[in-house]
Parts: sequence; C-alpha cells; structure tokens
Amino acid sequence: MAASVSPKMAAATLEQLLEELLEPDSAKIRQASERLREALMEPDGPEALAEVLRGAERPQIRHLAAVLLRRRLRKFPSELIDRLPHVLVEALERETDSSSRGSLAQLGARLLLLGGLKFWEPVEKWIQEAAKDPQKMEVALRLVGVAVGVAGPALSGFSPAHLRLCRGGLRARGDPKTLGAALGTLGALLGTLRAPILRSLLPDVLEALQELLSLDEDRGADALEILDEFLEVNPESVIPHLRPLLELCLQVAGDECRGDGVRVRALGTLTFLAQKRPKALLRGGLLPLLLRGLLVPLCAQIQPENPDPEESWGGEGRPCPRHGAAQVLDALAQGLPPEKLLKELLPLLEGPARGGSAGGRKGALLALTALARGCGPALRRRYVGVVLGALRAGLGDPDGAVRGAAAAALRELREELEPEVAPVAAEALPRILGEFWDSPNSPSPDPKSWFVLETLLEALGEGVQPWLPQVLPRISAALEAPAGRELGLSALHALACSCGSLPLPPSIISTISALARGGEQQLQALEVMAALGPAQVGEGLLEALQVGLGLAESGDSDATRVTLALLAAVSELLGEGTAPLLPRVLPLLQGALRPPPALPPSDAPDWLLGFHDDEEGAEPMEEDDVIEWAEPEQAEVGGAFSGLAEAALGALGELVENCGSALLPHLEPLLAAILDLTQFPQCRVRGAAYEALGSLSCCGRAPQTGPSPAHQGAFRALLEGLRAEPEVGGALGAVGGVGRILQPPGHAPPEWLEPIGRALCDVIVGQIACLRANGDGDDEEETSQRSELRETASDWLPEVGVAMSRVGVAGTGRGVSFPPRLFRRILPSLLAALADPAHPGARSWAGAVIGQLGHALGAEATPFLPDLGPAFRLAVGDADPEVRANAFYAIGRIGEAVGHAHQEGAWPGAELCCHALRGEGPGRVRDNILGALVRQRGAPLPQVLPLVLGALPISEDFEEEEPVLKFLLGAGPDMLLPHLPKFVGAVGPGLALQRLPPELSQSLLALLRQMGGADPRHFREGVASLDPAHAAILGRMLDDVIGGQ
Repeated sequence: MAASVSPKMAAATLEQLLEELLEPDSAKIRQASERLREALMEPDGPEALAEVLRGAERPQIRHLAAVLLRRRLRKFPSELIDRLPHVLVEALERETDSSSRGSLAQLGARLLLLGGLKFWEPVEKWIQEAAKDPQKMEVALRLVGVAVGVAGPALSGFSPAHLRLCRGGLRARGDPKTLGAALGTLGALLGTLRAPILRSLLPDVLEALQELLSLDEDRGADALEILDEFLEVNPESVIPHLRPLLELCLQVAGDECRGDGVRVRALGTLTFLAQKRPKALLRGGLLPLLLRGLLVPLCAQIQPENPDPEESWGGEGRPCPRHGAAQVLDALAQGLPPEKLLKELLPLLEGPARGGSAGGRKGALLALTALARGCGPALRRRYVGVVLGALRAGLGDPDGAVRGAAAAALRELREELEPEVAPVAAEALPRILGEFWDSPNSPSPDPKSWFVLETLLEALGEGVQPWLPQVLPRISAALEAPAGRELGLSALHALACSCGSLPLPPSIISTISALARGGEQQLQALEVMAALGPAQVGEGLLEALQVGLGLAESGDSDATRVTLALLAAVSELLGEGTAPLLPRVLPLLQGALRPPPALPPSDAPDWLLGFHDDEEGAEPMEEDDVIEWAEPEQAEVGGAFSGLAEAALGALGELVENCGSALLPHLEPLLAAILDLTQFPQCRVRGAAYEALGSLSCCGRAPQTGPSPAHQGAFRALLEGLRAEPEVGGALGAVGGVGRILQPPGHAPPEWLEPIGRALCDVIVGQIACLRANGDGDDEEETSQRSELRETASDWLPEVGVAMSRVGVAGTGRGVSFPPRLFRRILPSLLAALADPAHPGARSWAGAVIGQLGHALGAEATPFLPDLGPAFRLAVGDADPEVRANAFYAIGRIGEAVGHAHQEGAWPGAELCCHALRGEGPGRVRDNILGALVRQRGAPLPQVLPLVLGALPISEDFEEEEPVLKFLLGAGPDMLLPHLPKFVGAVGPGLALQRLPPELSQSLLALLRQMGGADPRHFREGVASLDPAHAAILGRMLDDVIGGQ
C-alpha cells in the first residue's frame, strides 16, 4: 500500500506544478498539465489545492488555485466543500492581490450557487465585519459586486445589507479605490432595487463620481458607466436629477485639462441619455444647457500637438471629444422633433461657423454632419439656404481641417440637398484643383485633399463631365506615382460610382490594368475595374476576373468580395454568354454564402479548459481564468462574413438579372444556400437573403412558362419570411424581394399576384411578426424603421394592381387597376394613420397612399367616399403643410376617379379646394390644391376660374402644372379674356422655362397670340408682371404678337 502523503507535501507538489504552468515553455506546460491532472485525481489532491489557496507565496499561484477549485467544485468530497466557505474567508482575510481577490469572489459565488445560503453565510459575515474596517471595505465591496453579478437572485435577501455597504462606500472621501468599488458594486445591484430607492441614490452617486474624478481620472472614467446603468434599468429615476447629471458630464467633457478618454466617456453617457430619454430634455427645458455644453468640445481650438484622429496618419480609433460631442448630436437628431432641435441649435452654431477659430468652424460643420440622419428632411425644407451657405464657405476655407469637415457634411447631406448641392460642388472644384496641386503632374499625397475631391466628384455626378479634362490628368499622375496610387485609385472609384458615362483615356485604363496584375494596390485596382464596368474596361474584365479568382483562392474576404463585383460586371458584359464561366465562379459565390466553421483550437495548450466539472460541461471562462492564453475563438456572426455575404447576395442579384436562363441549372444549390442565410443572426444578412429570393423567384423564366419547383420554393420562402421575420430590418429586405418580382423583367405568374397583394396589405395593417411585437415606444429609430417598412410596402401596391389588371385578375380591368377587396383590407389602418395626432409623417403617408390607390380604383372608389370624405375634411386643416399637400393630392386623384359622384354630396372635393385656395399662400400645398380643383369634374367653371388664376403660377410641385394649364386651355378664350393679365402671368413661367410638353406649349402659345391680338393692352400688362428673364423669353416666342404692338 502506498504511503500516505501529508496535505502540506501534496500542496508543495501542486504549487510546483502550477509554477511550471506559468513558465513560457510549451513543452513544460504540456508536461505540467498532465501531471496536474493526475495529482488532482489523487485522494489528497483537493485538500492540497485548498492548502495552496491559503498558503502559496505567489499571488498568481493563489489565483490559479481559486480558479481550479471553482471549476472542479462538484468533483470534491462533501467534507471539503462544507469547509471551503471557511477556507475562503481565511484566504480573503490574508489576500492582498486584486486579481486573486477577484478569483476568490468568483469561488464564493460558485459556492452560493452550489449549496445555497448556508455556504454564503460565513462569507457574508466576513463582508459585514470587513465593512467596518476602511482598509477592508474595498475588498468587501468588490466581493459583493462579483457575487451579485454571478448569482444575483440568490443574494436578494441580502440586498438591504449590501445597499448599506454601498452607501457607506460612496461616503469614502479621499479613497479612490473604495469609491470605485462602491460605484461598481452599486451598478451590479441596481436591477434589484425599486424606483424610489434608485431616485434617492442618484445624488450620492453624482457626488461620489465628482470626488472620484478629482482623485483618479481612470477609475472615474470606468465608474461613469453607473449612469448608463441607471438609464438602462430605470430611466425615469434619472429624470428628477437630469440637471446635475448633465452639468457633471458636460463639465468633464469640456475640461481640456483632462484626458481624452474620460471626456469621451462622459459624452458617451450623454449619448445614451439622448437615445433613451431625449424628450425629457425638452420637457425639463434642459436642451439649451446641453447644446451649449456640447459646443465646448465640439468647437474647441485645434491643437497641433494633439490633432483629431482624422488629421493624422494612424489616428483612427483614438478617443476624440469633438467626435464624441457630434455623436450626442446625432442621437438627439434621431430622438427629438427636428424643428425643435434645429430651432435651438442652429443659432448657437452661427458664431463658431463664422468665427476666427478653425476649430469652431470645423465643429459647426461636424454638427451639420451629425444632424443629417435625423434632421435631413427638415434641413431641406426650411434651412436649405443656410446649409448650402455653410458648405460653400467650408469647402473654400483656408484651413484643411475645415475643408475636410465640410466634405464630410456634404457627403452625409448630399441626397437631401440634390440638385441644389451640385452648383456648390462645381464652385468648389476649381479651387480644390487649383490650390492643392501646383500642376497636373504634381499630385498632392495629402489624403484630406483627396477626400474633399472625392466628395465633390460624387456630389457632381453626371455634372462632372466639364471638369474631367482637369480632374483626369491629376488622377493619371497620381496613378503613376507610387505615393499617390492608393489615393488616385480611390478618387477614380468615386468617379466611376457617381458618373455613368466616363470617357477615360486608354492610358488610364492601361495603368489600372497593369496595377491589377500585381503589386500593393492590386486588389484596389481590381475593385476600380469592377466599378468602371464593361463600358470602360470591356473584355479586360475577363482577365481581371481570372486574377481575382486566383486571389480569392487564399480565402481572403476582401479578395472574394472584389472578385464577386468583377463577376457581376462580367455578367453585364456577356449576358447569357457568362454560362461557360459559371462552373468555376459559382463555387466561390456559394462559399461566400456559407458561414465559416468554428476556428480550430490553438496549438498553445489552454490547459485550464481541461479542468472543468464534467457533470456540468465546460463552465464559461471568466477574465480571471486566463493568464497567457486566450480561449479558442468561435466564428463571428458578424464581422467579415456578414459583409461578404451581403456582397455575394448582391452579386447574385446582378447575375440573375444579366444571365437569365444560364443560371437555371444552378438554381437548386443557390436556393439552398440562400435559405440557410434567412436564419442568420444578423437581420441585414437575412434582409439581403430575402431580396435574393425575390431575384431567384423569376430567374430565367419566360412569361409564357410556369414557375419551376425552385421558383416556387423561393417565392414561398420569401412570403413566409416576410410574415415571420422578427426584425424590421429583415422585413424591409423581404419587401425589397417582393419588389424584384414585380419589376421588369420579373414577369410574376398570375397566381402569385393575389398572395403578394395580401402580404403587402398585411405589412400596412401591421399583421406581420416584427410589427406585432411591442417595441419601445421611445425608440425613434425603431419607429422610423417601421414607418419605412409600411411606406415601402405601399409603394409596391400600385404595381401589384397594374400587374393584376394586365393579366385580368378578378376585380380589375375596365378602368380599375387596383382590386377593391385589397383596398378595403387596408383602409381602416390608413384612416387611423391619417388621424394619428402624434406622427405627421404617418398622416402625410396615409393621405398619399389613399390618393394613389383611390385613383387606381376608378369608379370602384365610389362606395368608399362616405368614409373618405369626413377624414379628408379634417386632413385639409392639418397644421403640417406636407399633410395638407398630400390630402389635396388625394382629393384630386379620387375626384378624378369617381367622376361626378361629388355632385351627389358624397365627395366634398371642389368645396374643400375652393375654400382652401382663399387662405393658402404660395407653395406646394397651394399647387396641390390647384391640381385637385381642376380634377373635380362638374365644378362650376365661372366660380372656379378666377380662383385658379389668382393662385397661379405653380411655384413648387410642377407635376401639377400640366393638368392645371390644360384646364385653363379648356376654358377657352371667351372665359379667359376678362382675366388676360393673370392668364399670361400663370402660363408664362412654364412656357419660358420649357417645363411643358411640346403639344401643350404650342396650344398655349396659339391661345396667347389670339388673345393678345384681341386685347393688346391687358396682354402687355400680363407680360410686364412676369420675371424680366421670363418675359424676355416669352417675348421671343411671341415676337409676332409683341413686336407688332
């Protein structure tokens, strides 16, 4: 029988093994791991491990002993488990190392989970005794924080005692360690506390944070997270203390003597506040305070010794208070009514925008950039002149940092500001070209200058053509110089994406082709070739595709993405002639659609993973478990794969469009790959997969042939996904997939149209999974996405109706291009949206949809008039001009559809229009009233004509100009002659600016000649009322009339 080994001897052996495990020698680690495994299997191994916990000299060894005890707890004899709480208390009393204390806390929490409160009571007793000793309070607080984080519900009975402990820690003035521990532990406890207690705690928390930040900035930055936790757990508890919270965070954020890290952390709290409770800032009158405070970091002086990240090479990722302040504005822009935010903010920006500080001018432009997502439409409606002026000044600023900020603002706001933004870009481009380069052959490698150039090229779009003779030589020179190639290729890529017809000289194509064959910029050059497409590169794309396929064999995701873009371009070049290439390229496409497997374990042994409790399975690794080795990573659900999958799905859509029947033999495996991605964790990938299903549903199918099983499978999966998708982002992709079926050359089979129509109606009425789910009522982004989803679905409904009437689906035809049964299905939801007092966007949308579909109903709209009439009587008096404009749009379209039904009293169209014209000023609303009025059949002409002429000319909505002028033309010269000056003023602008169809222009000119000859004096009076430029053009058109006078 083997001699018994004393616990102290066994402990010494274990301690030596653990020492060897810390050596940087893989062979020693493997050997020690095996011996440690054997030692722990011995009867005295667990006791020895407890002895090591109490007596080892090195803190790293004590730390590992605690980790091993925790992970093998269920394997130990019950006698040892019963004694472990006391061993733990003894170790806590002696321990001085923070890492070891953390692992002891984890062990205590594990004991609590295993044996309940009887195992925790000795530890809790030690905590309460330690709380009386200032030297031990920090340890007690951290122990409670860790235990609550791991086993919170089991400790609920001790919450009052732990709360008293935290309150005591918050009063530890001058002791940053205890203050930090108290704030961290309180953060773990917040979820267990009632709202009144939370409200009472916040003043003490703010005072403790102020103290901690003055003592230890790094600890204070970490402790600020507790404010985020208050907002997460119970935002309402913060509302009574918003002012001191804002003052604290703004004071930290604006203090340039502090480090950037803590300043950005304070701004992060303000961003979270703006996301969670933006309207509380309005109700409390605190928005001006916040905005003024944000301007301090936002418009701070530019420090050459500490430049913003974008102003220096390699600066990306560095914390920047200026950017942090812009992020707060971005959150406010998405959470507050745009008009209220802009009314407060824009006057504050005027001073910095025009001041002598480059930092102030840059900050004002960054503010515009931050406002783009949430306030873009409002900026367009009311402040377009101010914004364009700011962009014009910024792009011409002498400071490069300001020009870069102006370019960033232009890039974000470009879509909202089109077409007015193009002249601003055209004005700035010569200055950029002239100031940044001495000559075409000396390109500047300054990336900011190139960024500005790229932005201007994108803003100009097709309007860049006159500037190409100056731009292309500079790009060409950059491509020839090694230092400028990356920047030149990037600018050329921007040019290719924004300008459809790009006449590049052969020398540039040759240079790009040479760069694509090898070198540092090879992949970038291939991407540029894909963007230029067949019109520029021609058959050179085939060689580029072969090069890309070779690069993609390495498995690099960027190489694969670029190669897929090349494949899409080649399919556009060859069409169905792409078929011979498909056997080689489709495996790459399918591979890009397949999520990667989990990564294999590292060669370096993570020995600790082998020591978990086999009965429970591997316990999740804690941070304190790992000393020098990381746990093997699993494949990311996002990261590179999600972007690659989206690119592959986009390329597949282009292949379907370009290759047609050539893809038919490959539909089944492609469909299987896409169906897998409809279950992917990220909704963006699911959305892209649904769009691809829409493409596959009609891939290569001739109109006269029925859908194959693969087509049917894709279509069925798409509609099922639309109804079952849990997130709005994914459902938006599914609606996009439905749109792909409806748009040419989709040729949707007749039997699919009714299910498509019902599915889109279900979106509008909210009968799909993501809309039935109860979202956070204050989540503005979620609300915006839901609105976008309904709007997108309603955009496709008219197309469904047209397709139904084309193939003769029941309920359509003979002037009816939308089935009444579908309109009846969605009308209650539309009427509810039209009356929604809280959301003017919803009211505006509902009015437009009712008008569009009501017109498509034709005479079948008549039965719905009793419901529609009262709703529109209210809508035309709406305070929001866009709602009023769309209401009159609908009145006009429905009146045109139902003919003379308004004479029977069911449709008040003419009455509402006549009344509104007397009070509405110039603008889109009045234009829509005019369009609506002239569409009401049977309206009394003698009463209507003076009203129409008095409200002309059309000033904004020029779609209404043609029907209104046709109405006047139909009135005839006898009725128009008494109103000749107004008639000339009404038709003059449209004729002078050539906005009208040629036939209508000729008819109006003929009428003007006739009436001008009949009443020359009043005719000249009408011409004199026009803008001088318009009058001159009209004079040349009617020279025979005016010249003879």
